[in-house]
Amino acid sequence: MNFTTETKNQIEKQEIIQTKKGEVSEYLVKIVFKEKCSPEKFTIKWQEPQIDMMGFWGPMNGTDNNITPEWWPRQVNSRTASGLPLFTLYSKSNENKVTVALSDPSTPCTLSTGAVEENGCVSVKIDLFSQLTSAIKEYEVTIRIDRRKIPFYDAIKDAREWWDTLGYKCAYVPDSAKLPMYSTWYSFHQKTIPEEILYECKIAKEYGMDTVIVDDGWQTDDNSRGYAFCGDWQVCEKKIPDMKKFVDDVHAIGMKFMIWFSVPFVGSESKNYERFKGKYLRFKGNTGEAVLDPRFKEVRDFLTDVYVSSVEKYGWDGLKLDFIDSFSLTENSPTDFENMDTVSVEEGVQLLLNQTMEKLRKINPEILIEFRQSYIGPAISKYGNMFRVGDCPTDPIYNRINSLKLRLTSKDTAVHSDMIMWNENDTNEGVLYQLLAVMFAVPQISIRFDNITSDHKRLLKNYLSFWRNHRETLLNGELTLLDAEANYSLAQSKNDKESVAVLYQGVVKKAENLENEYIFNSTGYDGIYVDASKERNYEIYDIFGNKYQEGKIPGGVSKLPVKNCEMVRLF
Repeated sequence: MNFTTETKNQIEKQEIIQTKKGEVSEYLVKIVFKEKCSPEKFTIKWQEPQIDMMGFWGPMNGTDNNITPEWWPRQVNSRTASGLPLFTLYSKSNENKVTVALSDPSTPCTLSTGAVEENGCVSVKIDLFSQLTSAIKEYEVTIRIDRRKIPFYDAIKDAREWWDTLGYKCAYVPDSAKLPMYSTWYSFHQKTIPEEILYECKIAKEYGMDTVIVDDGWQTDDNSRGYAFCGDWQVCEKKIPDMKKFVDDVHAIGMKFMIWFSVPFVGSESKNYERFKGKYLRFKGNTGEAVLDPRFKEVRDFLTDVYVSSVEKYGWDGLKLDFIDSFSLTENSPTDFENMDTVSVEEGVQLLLNQTMEKLRKINPEILIEFRQSYIGPAISKYGNMFRVGDCPTDPIYNRINSLKLRLTSKDTAVHSDMIMWNENDTNEGVLYQLLAVMFAVPQISIRFDNITSDHKRLLKNYLSFWRNHRETLLNGELTLLDAEANYSLAQSKNDKESVAVLYQGVVKKAENLENEYIFNSTGYDGIYVDASKERNYEIYDIFGNKYQEGKIPGGVSKLPVKNCEMVRLF
């Protein structure tokens, strides 16, 4: 490998040593500084031949998968509180061409790649110490480069397994984290009304949802959105006169109770706003909130006490800890380093989460903790046991792409969809596009049941019934993806007995020769093609789960009359 580096005068010695050879190679980067210091940016560069490279895969690149020029590169930003240091370049045939990962997912860094016009290669650039870190005398990090000719999704999953061997283990995941949930956000927003939420919970439980997440609004009587009233974290008694009774009533239905906190936010209208003056990373005037600085012990102790005392008092079963990725530096962030425990925001976040989770798990070892994109990396996975897709109301494409991305990088952590909602006058197929998009994640639903049609209710109930019956396969099976450059034309999960696949575009589905194969048509068109190696029986089910046709197909490619959003079972 022909590495080049860009260094500052802080460096006394630097080495890049190959420690593993072969198709998966590893290089140890060793840096010794002249004196203990907060490092300035250190850059490592090299190039890869752009041969049979179709697209770019990153953990947070949304729907854009093309390889851009190096003067406008694809970038992956990583630190404890956001992202993870990995990207993949892949071929049209879904083959990994090169997957780059760093052993350190905590220290802020940026990975960049782009096409080099002069020679038909792609450049790779790693910027270490992209944000302020604590003072160090030495630093080591391993660069892992995977060039194996394997499916790109396997290369990504293997990189996550590699982090596991380095000590980045996932948090314990209770079984309840892997069951459908009801969320109040899109259905209620800040209008938290216990009686109405309980009404929805009773129906949600019948449909197969076992937990309710009560979102923003419980702590304020202001319903105008924004975060100006966050930060005191006292129950608004005008809305919820008796929080403990509210929780007990949910438990009586047979559901668990989770509640939302915007972790870093202290609003300008809160009582605590003046208390933390001088301890804010930044202030965002248009939405009314300041962002706490976790480098101060007083800040961490305050937040930990809020969560621990509230869980003890009210019996909450879990917390939705929102906006952790908002813990980031600005040019106006405090520089009162003498009164901080660390100058690194990322270390401050880890100190906060360490002490919080240690105390919460003593109260309830089964406690549910939801994190949301973009704080979904290996360094933070030991704290949260649910990773949710970022907000994308009524957007099945974004929900599909990001739930599948999270599946590749989250290992044992329960991956959740963003809350599913739809217009009450939408077509049955429109609703199913939302649901089928997240077949391979734990579904969160956020609707008012009285506002949807009877058909919507029937198809939702059928979907959740199927999902629960096959969740072991869906969540723990071998995940296969096709056509990342097209945002996945097909997704499938299988074990040694059954498979579940969803066709998002009109590709030929190769049969697996398992006892049972379930194939959903979410292409927008009637009819699907199946390539079977031998004769197979089939049954076709309508959108409500009713079987209406059966027969046999021979070996080879056959067209099955599976209508849009319907399912066929091969056996």
